[in-house]
Amino acid sequence: MKTSALTIAACAAAISNTYAFTTTSPSLSITRAVAPQSTAFTSSSSSLNMFSGGALDIEEEEDDEKRTQMEQYAKAMGMSVEEYQLGMNARVRMETAINDLRVIGGDAANGVTVERDGNMPPRHLVVTVTDEGKAKGKEALEKLIVDALKSAADKSKVGREAAQKDMMKYISDSMKKMGMNG
Repeated sequence: MKTSALTIAACAAAISNTYAFTTTSPSLSITRAVAPQSTAFTSSSSSLNMFSGGALDIEEEEDDEKRTQMEQYAKAMGMSVEEYQLGMNARVRMETAINDLRVIGGDAANGVTVERDGNMPPRHLVVTVTDEGKAKGKEALEKLIVDALKSAADKSKVGREAAQKDMMKYISDSMKKMGMNG
């Protein structure tokens, strides 16, 4: 069965943007770490996905039940098992790139910085306010925090878009190597 690179990418992206295959509910924790002359808030989340990449190579898969399940998923999406595996590999690569992305918004000289990952909403979020930022007063500080959050979100969006382009290139290159039409 021939499936286009766009179809595989769409399926991979659709699966990555949903919690439909989540085995546990996402957890969110916020901690406050006080460093000398700064305050940082950290937010992190973790979830275990059914498609964690552990069963992506069917040749190495020993468990017939998992192999059958993978074949059923591929059939439900109108793909061959190889195309399904390619989509899942691409999704894992894209998720890793987005999770590992770190961008910083704000200005340390003004006393406010925001560090976040590429997820929307972020799983990794660190807001740092130094004494310089606190000295600016409540209204100015609020504006600096909002501006830093917006700046980091904009940079994060650029990173997500780059990860999606990389995923499309990976799928296209892999399909060429596998002899599939893309």
